[in-house]
Amino acid sequence: MMFITVKEEGVRVVSELNIECEIQRLKEQLELTAKENNYNFQHPQVIALSQKLDKLITLVMRNRWHNT
Repeated sequence: MMFITVKEEGVRVVSELNIECEIQRLKEQLELTAKENNYNFQHPQVIALSQKLDKLITLVMRNRWHNT
């Protein structure tokens, strides 16, 4: 199991499993927020969640690539 610490915007993740749970939580939150904003993908809340999600996905992918 790999251990990663992410300290950004109040998010602290210590394992890949926790990261994947956080990714799933953010996906659900993004979907709900997009729906609440009539699927306006330019809405600041939608953009902010999407960017947080992108950062976590990139973190996991980079870590997996470096560990192969």
